[in-house]
Order: sequence, then structure tokens, then C-alpha cells
Amino acid sequence: METIQLSYLLYNLDEVKYCFMLSLLFQNNHTLSECLFWAYELHKSKQSEFLWNFIAKIYYDFYYIKGASFERQIDIEYNAWKKGSDFQHIAKIVKELHKQNADITIFHYLHANINTNINTNINTNINTNTNTNNDDEIKMEIKSNDDITSDILKNNIEHSISYLHTQSAEDVKYIYTSLYKVNRNNDMCLFYENQKHRWIVKLISKLEKRKKVWIKTKLTNADIKQIAEFEAPIDHVYKTLKIRRLYEINPLVGGFKLARFKGETDVVKVWDKTHYTFSDVDRYISAYLHNWEFYARTTPFWKKIFDTYQIKFVKKKPTFPNVDLLESFYDAYGFEPDEQSGETQYKSIRSIEKRSICNCFKKYNVEFNSKLLQITY
Repeated sequence: METIQLSYLLYNLDEVKYCFMLSLLFQNNHTLSECLFWAYELHKSKQSEFLWNFIAKIYYDFYYIKGASFERQIDIEYNAWKKGSDFQHIAKIVKELHKQNADITIFHYLHANINTNINTNINTNINTNTNTNNDDEIKMEIKSNDDITSDILKNNIEHSISYLHTQSAEDVKYIYTSLYKVNRNNDMCLFYENQKHRWIVKLISKLEKRKKVWIKTKLTNADIKQIAEFEAPIDHVYKTLKIRRLYEINPLVGGFKLARFKGETDVVKVWDKTHYTFSDVDRYISAYLHNWEFYARTTPFWKKIFDTYQIKFVKKKPTFPNVDLLESFYDAYGFEPDEQSGETQYKSIRSIEKRSICNCFKKYNVEFNSKLLQITY
């Protein structure tokens, strides 16, 4: 994300995304309630198509290798959601993924590959007999995708992935279908925008065999009640953030490249004991405390509302065609973030340290066998 963009409840939107991801992957550290909260915040911000794509990406990277058949269920719930945008369809998928133990194999292959310089050509040696010496090795150079075999791909998966990234989605699909039997699940999740990623994961999962383990679950009455509470109206609009902000941003999202890490600032007018003065403030703080309307303006939920009230911006401040529209807007959406308690404010503007993905996952007792730096996911 290039700059700060605020969500429905005025969290930094990229940080909501990564809080959702971590709460989904590490169920021993994060409850389902927290996971559903972050998912609903993305949904309410009208990022639902993005959310479905993000869920699919996480599924392919961390769950597909052990639960390929669940791809069909994601596809079913997505198509049901398209008919009415009911969050429960998203919640069903989130709950079932939250129940599983994530497998980092695919994620590690893909991101270790991104963080290292690997020759993009498959030009490898296949040893046809482990008892022979190097003179007996057969050098196999790939001149076309028709030459590819599963042995070539399996011999060096990192190099194979690098090569596959140079191919189109259709080319990767062709390699897969030429090597393996195609079943009905191969036409699932076509809504997922990164089909090349999908087919690469399918190929790697064929090369890296895992025991298929999947725990079935479904939404309970308690889950449905929680979702209803997310959607329930608030009596006084200025209490919205106090009541609705149930969780603070997870500091471990510092393992990802965040908009706040760009080091941008805003000059704002602040009260200094006896008078106002101008001060240079970190943008992620000024966005929440001083200019929330401006930094929320491109988020679909807020954009629709701002358009309805004919709001324009001059030097990051909202302007209205008349006083009636101004008063009507703040009567309905005056969240007053700068007037909230320190506890409520801290939930989004707490300090976050930069860290590597290795360090982030290590905090959850998950270690990689190679160095993974801070990433955009």
C-alpha cells in the first residue's frame, strides 16, 4: 500500500489485512472471534472481493497442500456470497481454515525464492542412480514446456518455481495438466485473480507429498450471534469506536511492509498547553487524529458516503456544499477519533517495530530454514 488508507473503524487498512492473516494462521494464539473481527472489518470496509482473493491466497500458500479438496468449498461459498453479500459465507470459510494447522512449506518455497537470486532457467542434473558417480549424471536442459517431467521439477523445486514464475498462467496450467490427471476441482476458484499462483501451488503440492488432514466444522449459534453484534447499530455515533474496536493492531505485523513504515509526515495544528502550534506528525498518527476523513476517502465504504454528502477536500480538510449536509454527515458518521480514550486510540496508533518475516513467525514458534526478510503479501 503506497500511503495510509483507513478502514471503516479507522484502522490502517493494510494492518487490518495482516492482523487477519496472523490470527487465521495461528489459532493457538488468536481466537476465532478475533479472526472474524478482522475479516468483518475488511468486509465492512467494502473490501470483500479483495478479502475473498486474500483468503484464497492464504489458503493456497498454507492449507492447500494438506486440504486440496477444500478448494471446492471455497468456490461454493464464494458463489453463494455473490448472490447476496452475506458475511456468513465468508465466516464459514474463515472458521474452517482457522481450525486447521497451517503448513508453511509452500509459503517458504515461494518467498525464499523471491528473496534470493535464482537462475530462471531449468538447467539441471538428474542423477538416475544414486550409486553412480558424477560422470553418469544426465544433463537435462529444458527447451520447451513439453520437455518438463515431474522428476525435473522435483530435482530442484526452488529452481523450478523460479522458472514457473517466468511462464504465463496458461503455460503453468499446461505443464500441470500434461503431467497430472485433471479433476473437477481444477476449475474451482476462478474468481481468484492470481491464477498463475494457483497453478504453481498445485504443481508444488504434487511434488511435496503431505498427509491429507482436514477438520470439518461449521458456524455455531454463538458465531452467528457474534456476527450479528458486528452489524448491530450503535445508539450514539461518537461511541462507535469505543464499542466496536474490540482488538488492537498486532505488533507482529511489523514483519510486513506497512504504509506507516514509509516515514511520511503531515504538518498539523496541535494544542500546546496554552496555544496552538504547528507540528510535524507521523502520518499514521495524523491520519487518525487530525485528517481521518481525507485518509478514509478512497476506502469504498467511506467513498460512497462522501459522494452522497458531496464532500470535497481542500488541503486534506473536508468541505461541504452547505451547513445542512455538514451537520447531517457528522450526526451520522462523527466518530470523533481524537476525542476517544487513550485506550481506544492506542488500538490503531500504537508503535510497531520493523522486523523480518522470520522473526514474526518465530514469535509463534515457527522457524524457517532460510532467511526471509520483511515482505509485502
